[in-house]
Amino acid sequence: MSSLMRYLLPVVFCLLSGCSLFRPAPEVPPMLALLPPVDGPAPMLLKQKVTMQARGERFQFLIVSRFDATQARLVALMPTGQQLIALEYDGKQLHQSVAVPVELPGEAILATIQFAFWPEASVRQYYPPELGWTLRLEANRRQLWHYDAHFLDIVQEAGTTRVKNYPGEYQVTIKTLEQKDLEQ
Repeated sequence: MSSLMRYLLPVVFCLLSGCSLFRPAPEVPPMLALLPPVDGPAPMLLKQKVTMQARGERFQFLIVSRFDATQARLVALMPTGQQLIALEYDGKQLHQSVAVPVELPGEAILATIQFAFWPEASVRQYYPPELGWTLRLEANRRQLWHYDAHFLDIVQEAGTTRVKNYPGEYQVTIKTLEQKDLEQ
């Protein structure tokens, strides 16, 4: 067999098989993964001020989160203290209660916080390349692509986390007001 045929044969087989090795990008962006609490950071309590900007509008709220090995809990409050949403996730089921008729993407908020704060090994496990994900995880920056389309860009600097969600076309600035490590 000539050397030219050795190189062309795999290409011909690919063309005849419909190039099943190449998967087109889905038209609808996928949901971010909810990561198991057991894979999360050391138990902690966070109080954070969140500013969300989308389509020319700006929305502010406070988040109180508690993460431990059994559960991730998050409560979003209006600046007045009125509860907007409460989430509890035990690694299997997400329970969400909405107190005010405001559309907050609770699951996406929790998944984004997990993507930003969960250890690298857990993030890599739940965003595998086989499902179209590409990750770039650095000390103060985490980036996520899905089939080469930029999905998330998270930068952490001096107690502030900046999130850009490309498919959702919104930006979030999270300012940590208090972080308390909890004993196990």
